[in-house]
Amino acid sequence: MANKINKTTENTSEENNHSDDFDGIKELHNPAPNWIILVFLATIGFSLLYAVRYFGFPDNKKDQASEYAQSSAEFDKTHSQLPQGGGSTATVSQEELITSGAQLFATKGCIACHGLKGEGNAVGPNLTDNFWLNGCSQENLIHMISEGKPEKGMTPFKTMLTQDEIKSLSVFILKKLVGSNPPNGKAPQGVECK
Repeated sequence: MANKINKTTENTSEENNHSDDFDGIKELHNPAPNWIILVFLATIGFSLLYAVRYFGFPDNKKDQASEYAQSSAEFDKTHSQLPQGGGSTATVSQEELITSGAQLFATKGCIACHGLKGEGNAVGPNLTDNFWLNGCSQENLIHMISEGKPEKGMTPFKTMLTQDEIKSLSVFILKKLVGSNPPNGKAPQGVECK
């Protein structure tokens, strides 16, 4: 009987040392397929190359700070060659500005609020008289076209028109619409500009 107990304890200790068998469930040794190992190794290699390329190692000028400094220098170089007035270098006659402004007035929705001839309607003020709500100068008009007045229904056009287009629109309003006195113009609003 003592032999039987010794054999049983020997078998139990052998089973405890053998880690592939747990409660009668045997673990099989199945290695991963070669293609998955290759994908894993390729991923590690790519991550190392990516880290060197985009995070940089000392003095390779590929890190974010170096790329930012380089793009800032290119921007400064490009913009230092432009004229200081901020406008285009081409000279445009006043007639060309008026023609361009008339086309913009018709196509960009100005007619909807200010009328076909700038006479004003229920939404927008009269642009043909000498009474202005937001200042009398061309700069005030350019600012109004650019920034708009959303609380009064005036759309800001700074993202829809270039500075040159806004300027030509303001020239059209000041040179062609102001003083044209179309029929059924809206009553004057604002301060009289002299």
